[in-house]
Amino acid sequence: MTTMTADPLAPLTSAAKRVAARLVYGDTDAAIAAHLYLSVHGVKSQLQVARRHVGCPPGASRAVLVHALLTARHVDPPACRRPAPRLTENEQRLLRALTRHSRNAAVGAAIGVSARDVRADIDSLLAKACADNTAHLVGLAHAWKLLDEPAPAQEVPAEPAAATGVAQ
Repeated sequence: MTTMTADPLAPLTSAAKRVAARLVYGDTDAAIAAHLYLSVHGVKSQLQVARRHVGCPPGASRAVLVHALLTARHVDPPACRRPAPRLTENEQRLLRALTRHSRNAAVGAAIGVSARDVRADIDSLLAKACADNTAHLVGLAHAWKLLDEPAPAQEVPAEPAAATGVAQ
């Protein structure tokens, strides 16, 4: 049997693109389902299609998936008229870590913060950016062009997928 992998440069299916377009706003599966007149199972299925398409492992956080979708230009960033908040260097490092790591422990290791302090740092950044969750935060960061520059070379590379302790 031949295993077929998706071409990350090829467009998403129209159904997966509609679901992904709502994901960048930080919508929950239930909210996406209601907005698009789908079942929650249908939303989950289309998110799996999108994950496979951009090469995100099943345990990758929604923030990691949003970053992959936006970086590959499969969807547009969320509309946002307010200006970007002024982020400190530590907040910028946290933001970049959220685009690469799915677990709070890995985010903490990447930014030099204990795993138990990561949640407070994420909550603070969410409040500063007026974001609903980390997926929305990453979407807004793309809209504000805060993630256009390559990350510094000393950052820890992304860890393999592990679905526990997701940084959402």
